[in-house]
Amino acid sequence: MHWADVAAARLLERGKHHVISSGITPSGPIHVGSMREILTADAVARAVHDAGGEAELVYVADTADPLRKVYPFLDNNYAEWVGHPLAEIPAPEGDGSYADYFLKPFFEALREVGVAPRVVDNHAAYREGRFADCTRAAVESAARAREILERVSGRQLPRDWFPWTCRDSDGRLVEGRVTKCEWPILEFENEAGETVCNNLAEGEGKLPWRLDWPAKWSWLGVTFEAFGKDHATRGGSFDTGREIIDTIYGGSAPDHLVYEWIHLKGSGAMHSSTGVAVSAAEMLRIAPPEALRWLVLKPQPQRHIDFDPGLGVLNLVDDYDRAGQARFAGDTIDDRNDYTRAWELSQVAEIPKALPAVPYRHLVTLAQSRPDLDGVIETLQRTGELGDVSATDREWLARRLKCLGNWLGGPAPDAVRFTLQERPPQLKLQKGERDALATLAGLLAEAEWQPQPLHDLFYAAQEASGLLAKALFELVYRALLGQSRGPRLGFFLATLDREWVVARLRSYS
Repeated sequence: MHWADVAAARLLERGKHHVISSGITPSGPIHVGSMREILTADAVARAVHDAGGEAELVYVADTADPLRKVYPFLDNNYAEWVGHPLAEIPAPEGDGSYADYFLKPFFEALREVGVAPRVVDNHAAYREGRFADCTRAAVESAARAREILERVSGRQLPRDWFPWTCRDSDGRLVEGRVTKCEWPILEFENEAGETVCNNLAEGEGKLPWRLDWPAKWSWLGVTFEAFGKDHATRGGSFDTGREIIDTIYGGSAPDHLVYEWIHLKGSGAMHSSTGVAVSAAEMLRIAPPEALRWLVLKPQPQRHIDFDPGLGVLNLVDDYDRAGQARFAGDTIDDRNDYTRAWELSQVAEIPKALPAVPYRHLVTLAQSRPDLDGVIETLQRTGELGDVSATDREWLARRLKCLGNWLGGPAPDAVRFTLQERPPQLKLQKGERDALATLAGLLAEAEWQPQPLHDLFYAAQEASGLLAKALFELVYRALLGQSRGPRLGFFLATLDREWVVARLRSYS
């Protein structure tokens, strides 16, 4: 069974109705690494539905959290906003809040990958009193909360610790010295020695993270959550959270999955604050949405993922396509990991009845050698890789070619890029090289214009010319592209007009 189905089966043993939660603090661009959590949660929700249960996917935007510092991507003017809730800070550009500025493209990315959660704005939830019951329980059991946090985490809290992050008179969230608390009014002394009041029931301030997280489980009724390994360490926030909800809030901790980080190849784990990241929106510009789901849903959650936005994107999409073609052929790729089920869960909408069997690497060539979608389709039909083309097929190809165009104009390695030269490049050729091109042109003029016959023909031309195969290949690339390397030559030539190729090679003789 796929890991999502295992989690779903475990949940359904506890009941039919489930609330599956995910969330993030929108402190910066939300990257591919952050997508692992929501896609893991979405896969489990889908698996619950598929098994006959009911699951609501909830996404908590932690907009009540403060801005921790001026991150590298921010203007220094943001120094005055450090400590303020993200929902109350102006956006770096345009209208709206800082939080909305980073959440908007992320939610657009979620729609593209087929994830439609109920979004909970944490800042609004505090102001609406959603946290009031848990907050009251926490402040009335402050000594018990302190004992749990110190014992479970093994850390000593400050002497004047209180289970509330106070809101100062200027709107910043601060660790004030609480002098009085009679529900719902809390009084504290700030750094300037002033006495400030917070109405806890109206969310003036917020619970500290280790109390805030289990409070969300409580009032949302969360039964499952996926979270990163940092929260799952011994004595970490999950360990304290499950005892807090059991002892103070009167509930129970959700079932869960712990996931590993997604690493950016050569740079380590992704973090927006350090700039080591590829945003979810950027990923969806350069790869199909199903490939992003596949990136997360194929491996076990406890395995880290290396993401390479360069050549790795081609390998990722080819791997996804192989799993799909194997499914349609009735083959099994990997019984242990159930890659067929991972492929099914990777679909943005319903599972298609079939897919064009066009290798992604062939489209890389076509995206650079053919002028438009119709030209690509004509070539694929001529080479036998496509038959009749439906409207769905055209849409599928158009989406992939758009992604490839963005990828080729961005992180694609130079080794896969090429430009068909309109005029013959100036080449200094020896007589043997000119003769070899003339011989090849003659053979190509009569050849079957299909990838494999054209590939085989090169070796006949090589033997006739006496050149090494590598030298002849390089010679043709230089004549057509003005560079010594290029795409697989048999398929590449089959994408071009025969008369144009023959005329170009003969121009050197």
